[in-house]
Amino acid sequence: MRHRGARLLAAQVVCAAVAMPATLWAQSDRPVELTSSVDNGFKIAVVGDVIIAHSLEHMMSNSAFAEVVSLLQGVDVATGNLETQIIDGRTFVGSRGGGRHGAEPESAEWLKEMGFDIVARPNNHANDYGYEGLLETGRHLERAGLQHSGIGDTYWAARAARFYTTPRGSVGMVATSENSQAAAPGNGEWAGRGGLSPFNVTTYLMVPEASWDAVRTMRNLFPNGTGFYARGANTADRISAIGQQFKKAPAGVTEPYYSYDINQRDLRDVLAAVREGKMRADFITVALHSHDFRDTRGGYRGLGIPEEEHLDTNPSIADYLPVFAKAAIDNGADVFQGTGVHVLRGIEIYKDRPIFYGLGEFIRQRDIGGLAGRGDPTRDACAGCPFPAKYESVIAVSEFSGDRLVEGRLHPSSATTASGWPTAAFPRPPRLRRVAAFSNGYVICRPRSARRS
Repeated sequence: MRHRGARLLAAQVVCAAVAMPATLWAQSDRPVELTSSVDNGFKIAVVGDVIIAHSLEHMMSNSAFAEVVSLLQGVDVATGNLETQIIDGRTFVGSRGGGRHGAEPESAEWLKEMGFDIVARPNNHANDYGYEGLLETGRHLERAGLQHSGIGDTYWAARAARFYTTPRGSVGMVATSENSQAAAPGNGEWAGRGGLSPFNVTTYLMVPEASWDAVRTMRNLFPNGTGFYARGANTADRISAIGQQFKKAPAGVTEPYYSYDINQRDLRDVLAAVREGKMRADFITVALHSHDFRDTRGGYRGLGIPEEEHLDTNPSIADYLPVFAKAAIDNGADVFQGTGVHVLRGIEIYKDRPIFYGLGEFIRQRDIGGLAGRGDPTRDACAGCPFPAKYESVIAVSEFSGDRLVEGRLHPSSATTASGWPTAAFPRPPRLRRVAAFSNGYVICRPRSARRS
């Protein structure tokens, strides 16, 4: 524990959280150099997207917000995905990309004050202010004492784990995503470049056999695709058309879906970074930011929530995510933290290690605009927003003793306030039941009815 008084708050929250009994999980069989060696009672808190814009210190008088802060401060290490760029808008003269996720410089200090220790940098908004924005964000984070992973001046620096030391052991993080500002290795006499750690996939639109003739017709109508490239090498079961890759689904499949192939160089190099990082640390987490999913429609979100509300809140899990997450654990990862799609997803326990396929949005200060980022009343409130699932999140706390996961707890939080800051969510059971439903076949979740002593 880093802060006195956090134990009482943790006990208050546990009674409404999900507990996943360690006796149901298979023990790790990893080689000794990839085992964890943290002290007994080590706790890590993992959250989803941190889209901060301003300091939240003035909100500490709100008890529901203070509860969230105390929870983060009460663990050994807290981490999340920083999906914004921290820049000084008064002096910044760098590039500006397509998005506008920006945070004031004091946001870095406030994240540290909230309890965050290390954050993942690669995501689809990391290039909103170009390479200059990446560098300035790093300077603000380092000034505040926050470690950050997934970016570097060279290709291998971007791949490498970054570390944070706690009294119970050293913690590493490897972070990656499909990025427009991707680092690249050298090629012959040509030097490589720095940037973000890339993790690319090829997307395939899987079409049932009954609809396959329609794809062939489309290919024949547009033989040159977009007009910039000649016809590709098509087969009876695979067609490239209008900028997309189509595959015939296996026999018997009647619904379309998405499938993905992982770039094998990216997979190889990320896993190498995980192994090296684990050999240098007592514990390591792997973060992936991905907006990929399996279902072509919105997918199940729980009772009373429309199925097709928005693909960006699609909880279905892309087929490559379990492949990558389990490979990361096989190579030393102790936690896999998935972000990207703006909704909670299921949880899997693999070799006594938690896989969080989607943690939702922890802070969402992007829906505010106007003067100083605080003034547009048409966007800054979630009241009546069409996608309620987008504002629901959890703080996932995993407790380890040595190489063994002792307990996992989910503490619901919501970013439904006017300024997008997180609060402890009430009521909790419906959301936890939804996570349990998404985790069907992965883990057994049960409500914890008694407090810990």
